[in-house]
Amino acid sequence: MTSDSRSEKVPAASPESVAEAHACAQDCSPRRSVLRGSAAVAAAGAGTLALSGCTQQLKDDASAAHHYDGADPTPVLKAAELPVGESTSVEVDGRTLLMHRVSEGEVVAFSNSCTHQGCAVAVGKREGQTTFACPCHGSHFDVETGKPYGGPARKPLMDFEASVDGEDIVVKL
Repeated sequence: MTSDSRSEKVPAASPESVAEAHACAQDCSPRRSVLRGSAAVAAAGAGTLALSGCTQQLKDDASAAHHYDGADPTPVLKAAELPVGESTSVEVDGRTLLMHRVSEGEVVAFSNSCTHQGCAVAVGKREGQTTFACPCHGSHFDVETGKPYGGPARKPLMDFEASVDGEDIVVKL
């Protein structure tokens, strides 16, 4: 017999080595990696596009809530803690509310989320007057109505139904 390399017998591959080679070809293929990466980028882009549409819808005046329809009156503050003409912020059930005492029997409550871009609004001063002020872009809101009167915000703060109930100030949450 001649020693021809073509006639030499090659040992048969085991089923395990064939499966391993097949798995490596699938996982290690540059083309497959590119395709997987492209699919992930496309999915992320579609998700971002869907969220941006939702965000724009929330910014549109027709879909923005101006009044919170709460269910249960929740005590948030003792009436004595908020004198007439004063403003404060309170934390209640995971929310920050901006409160203002208009008169002995009238109190108003607003969300502290700026209607411009959602920054946290706080009690502040502008030209010597108490205001609800946004530190991000300079919007100011009237403490009795929640309407903007300075800065880029054009919509009022969302209001909550609030009242004086005996010794407590309650807000419907």
